[in-house]
Amino acid sequence: MNAKKAFLLGCGGALAIALIAGILLVAFVWHVAEDTEGISVEVVAPDEVKVGDTFDLTIIVKNERTGKNLKVDDLDLSDEYLAGFLVAETKPKHKSTTHVPIDNSQSFTFGATLKPQETNHFVFSLKAHRAGLFRGDVDVTEGLRFVSALLQTVVKEKE
Repeated sequence: MNAKKAFLLGCGGALAIALIAGILLVAFVWHVAEDTEGISVEVVAPDEVKVGDTFDLTIIVKNERTGKNLKVDDLDLSDEYLAGFLVAETKPKHKSTTHVPIDNSQSFTFGATLKPQETNHFVFSLKAHRAGLFRGDVDVTEGLRFVSALLQTVVKEKE
């Protein structure tokens, strides 16, 4: 085989590998971008608190599936929301926490499994530490997919 044929064969092989990698990337993004089905999320928190107040932010997650468990890997709370609060504790206790810079959130790992039709309450005890309007989302993640709900609380100065 001469050098020209070897070069063309190498370029063809590289092109085939790039094409396969591109198809796999598109399939991965398509899979992750699909809505997670069978999960409902409800947020319960006061609309308004005062600086220094401690309150519960409850995130109610229900597995609406009929034959499949739901694994709640993480709850991600927006940095914009958490800017007004300190997290005192969580119930159940989270296993770990990490900052996620790609979506500006604090990720609390729970690894909780909900059986079909089961509901779990994730309670965050928060202490308001500065005045303002704080809003953002909470993402309930299962693997790489998630469902979002809106968080919003007004913090007023002490009187």
